[in-house]
Amino acid sequence: MRYFPAAALVLVFLAAAPALHAQEGAAPVQRHAAEVTGVGHLVQQVFGPMPAVAGTPFLGLAVLSGAALFSDTDFVRDSDTVVLRGFRDNALLAEVRRYSTLPFFCTLIGLSLLTWLANSGKIRGMVGKLLRAAEDSSVLVTYALLAAVTFLGAGNDAAPAPKVALMGVWDVPAAVVLPIGFTLALMVMMTVRYAFDVIIWLSPFPLVDFAFESLKKLLSLGFLAIYFASPTTASVLGLMVLLPALFLYGWALRILSFAFRIVLRPVLARLFPELRTVVTPETVPPAAALAVRGLRRRTPGKLQRTPDGLVFASSSSRLRRRTVLLPTRLALGRALLWLELRAHHPDGRVDRIALPRTYACDFDKLCALLGAEDAGSFGAVRVFGKLADGIGFRTALQVPVSRSSLDTYVKDSG
Repeated sequence: MRYFPAAALVLVFLAAAPALHAQEGAAPVQRHAAEVTGVGHLVQQVFGPMPAVAGTPFLGLAVLSGAALFSDTDFVRDSDTVVLRGFRDNALLAEVRRYSTLPFFCTLIGLSLLTWLANSGKIRGMVGKLLRAAEDSSVLVTYALLAAVTFLGAGNDAAPAPKVALMGVWDVPAAVVLPIGFTLALMVMMTVRYAFDVIIWLSPFPLVDFAFESLKKLLSLGFLAIYFASPTTASVLGLMVLLPALFLYGWALRILSFAFRIVLRPVLARLFPELRTVVTPETVPPAAALAVRGLRRRTPGKLQRTPDGLVFASSSSRLRRRTVLLPTRLALGRALLWLELRAHHPDGRVDRIALPRTYACDFDKLCALLGAEDAGSFGAVRVFGKLADGIGFRTALQVPVSRSSLDTYVKDSG
């Protein structure tokens, strides 16, 4: 799955670039050049705003909708400025004008503010990530349809667009192939951006979510400003964004798998009861490798009990699937966003494996199933617990109490 979009994009663009040819009937060279040039302009107009839409989907669509409404005013229609004329003749904005209304524009702005607020904090960020997934999927479908109708509409209003020779065998209209390629490109950029959203959310710094979300908004607005001034420049910058995203796509899938299988699973279990888990002797807990020798960080997998002992089996393809035998000294503790199993090797090395917090209600049963001891809390949970205990003790000391009451408090607090 992680290699399919990259392979499809390479196939589409490598096949389309050299194989754009005139239709049957030996059209003149000048007509063919005009057709190819027209398709090139359409490619720039459709591909140009895609990085902004991938970064902030609702805001990107809102700005395009507002720009389409603005381009339909008398000020733009009567202007002789080159930039405004190009703004008016933009094929993508011409299609957006057919569906844009002021209430629709205001709705998109409101949804953009909602997702910004929902993803600007640690606690509400868990719900925000689910909203962001719905935002990405809906905008991906919407923009794919816009790209398709833009190419098809341009082909109906002008000379037939050239065809693309796929693998030198099938002649397919460019109006069909290119929207598919743009949809895959947008999906890749959205996936990588979503992975960065999750990484920022998992970081322990409190204000980094707000800063990251605000920075994305500013970058998207700046990118769209460049697009309105020069679609060619925006397309070049878009390629500079797409190429690294193709290389990061596999890493992004591992991050998202970790987020939905481990971190967000308790929230999803409230929406989908089938995800709720009860610890039984046949339970095979879903897990992810945090630090296991021979496996990439956040590799998805599951824990299984075998005659040789407890093993972690990765969920990769059969050719890359690996099984790691864990030592007998195991400790299970509570981290901030997941349960963490630590396997201590005789040489001092420690393997760390994350499990979803849906098992927290059956923590003792899970310890017995895995053969692990209860290690209490790990990481930030332990620090916060100690901090809360310290604050509680100091608060108690500020309250006038008798000597006997204070002795009782200290004794009960250990």
